[in-house]
Amino acid sequence: MRFGVFGAIAGLVALSGCTSHLDDGGPLLAPPPAGQGLQLTTGDFTVEPGTEVQACYFFKIRDIAAANGFPPDQSLILHRTEVAYRIGSHHMNIFRVRTIKDLDPAKGAVQVSINGGSACSVSSNWSDWPLIANDQDPGYFNWEYPAGVGNELMPDETIMLQSHYVNATTQKTPNGAHVDVNFWFMKKSEMQNQMGTLFATKQSIRICQHNPKPKFSGSCQLNSPQPVHVIGANGHFHSRGREFGMYTWDGTSSSTPPEAQRFYTSQVWDEPPMRRWPDLDATVPAKGGMWYTCAFEWTPPPPSIGCQGLNDLDKKLFGTPDEALDCCYTFGNTVDRAEHCNNFVYYYPKQDNVICF
Repeated sequence: MRFGVFGAIAGLVALSGCTSHLDDGGPLLAPPPAGQGLQLTTGDFTVEPGTEVQACYFFKIRDIAAANGFPPDQSLILHRTEVAYRIGSHHMNIFRVRTIKDLDPAKGAVQVSINGGSACSVSSNWSDWPLIANDQDPGYFNWEYPAGVGNELMPDETIMLQSHYVNATTQKTPNGAHVDVNFWFMKKSEMQNQMGTLFATKQSIRICQHNPKPKFSGSCQLNSPQPVHVIGANGHFHSRGREFGMYTWDGTSSSTPPEAQRFYTSQVWDEPPMRRWPDLDATVPAKGGMWYTCAFEWTPPPPSIGCQGLNDLDKKLFGTPDEALDCCYTFGNTVDRAEHCNNFVYYYPKQDNVICF
């Protein structure tokens, strides 16, 4: 397995958005012109048949700023994100590093997990790491935020780019793996509102043979004294997922909000849509937040895993007693034997007291 990793590339090419080689192994994105942004890349790597590869790449903001001609002691104001990746990507996320658990940047700039076997695949390791960007769109993503809205990256911050490629039963990686991300910046003097983000997961999900169509819900309270604008939303589950919904929420009710308050729907697992401004501008009331739902339908696991494999995992991860085992998909990273109910939300103005349930 080869990981060609180059932390940041100075932008010397006049044209960006070159995405004509997503399927054939050619180049993906040209970097932004010098002084306008920078590029992060994983380089090319191989995903062997029957495997999933999740890789975590760590970057220090001051280092990538200096490598691209920006003052290393000044913040960078992100105003546009551009992502391209080869077919087979299950997701790409970028987080700010906060509490260090088992996934420690000091252990290496690149840390790789094969089939969910190490720290880069364990979501509790980044449970309080704020989201910067994510993408599940097929191949290419380009989003400029509303005028005056920026995401400030501080010089002493470390960020993590996380790629997840699958070459197994439910998803294939036919031409090798590669992710490019372009960060485009604005002047700090132009920023009128800081963008906030949230990443929430419902880890109590269980999709079982004798309870085949469960539905789960969660909520996040933004605790803002003023209304908040939701400008980006993306939901994520695996192949048993049937519908993902998000709603604006008053912060006090205990049931799913009315349909008039829904701002996001996804009914596909492998290429879930991302709604974003200008198509999305949902208003959350003061002291309110967002509510999300995940509906699933149980399907038999692949023969290579079988119900015995799901039951063994259930016992190992959750200590489920034998009499309660029921060929259940539980929360986890590997797509053929586990499920997710994850939501990604972008909003402004940023709040510092966000609580998710």
